[in-house]
Amino acid sequence: MTPDYLDSEMRRADLAWTDWPAIEAFLRDELICRVAVNDVPFPYVVPQSFTFVGDAFLIHCSRFGRFSRLLRENPHVTIVVDRPVALLKAPKGQNTSLEYYSVIARCEAMTREQTHDVIAHQNEALEKFRPEKDYTPIEPGAANQIVAIRCRIESLSAKKRILADGQYSPPGQPQAPYLRYPFERGAAVSGLPEDAFDPQRFRRKQF
Repeated sequence: MTPDYLDSEMRRADLAWTDWPAIEAFLRDELICRVAVNDVPFPYVVPQSFTFVGDAFLIHCSRFGRFSRLLRENPHVTIVVDRPVALLKAPKGQNTSLEYYSVIARCEAMTREQTHDVIAHQNEALEKFRPEKDYTPIEPGAANQIVAIRCRIESLSAKKRILADGQYSPPGQPQAPYLRYPFERGAAVSGLPEDAFDPQRFRRKQF
């Protein structure tokens, strides 16, 4: 079911990505987001590994750095996740472009520092990266070094430009005769080999 926070209004209506199952699959597959938090005079932006859980992004950081300090001062953050797909070229210079997927989420960050809360948060986040659950429990000493951050989504917009979907030049302009040059696929959970999720890997005898 499409969540209420999905905002499909944008200037380029032809680029609006509204297929929620596809957006959700994209967010569950991607590995890195960029998180912008308020700072003066410039926003502070950090790359983060993340886990998307339907209504929020789960991230974490050190308790002792700039990022956690800024979050305590202002919990409003913007999260960006994107994937370039192909380079597009046509005879006219203005028709050099990209195929891409892109998601922007505006969130309120809720932080937790109690040991049991951090461990529960990290166990939930690990579902994305270690669904085989072959790891030993998270140690309290490690949990006490980090802040668990649940970025609750207030609004989210998504864009894509994929030629196969008929998205070419801006509305009202002739379709450009693009040549398409795909990029190699970037890092994603689905790109890992099957043995990355083998629950027996650490139980086999090592030689």
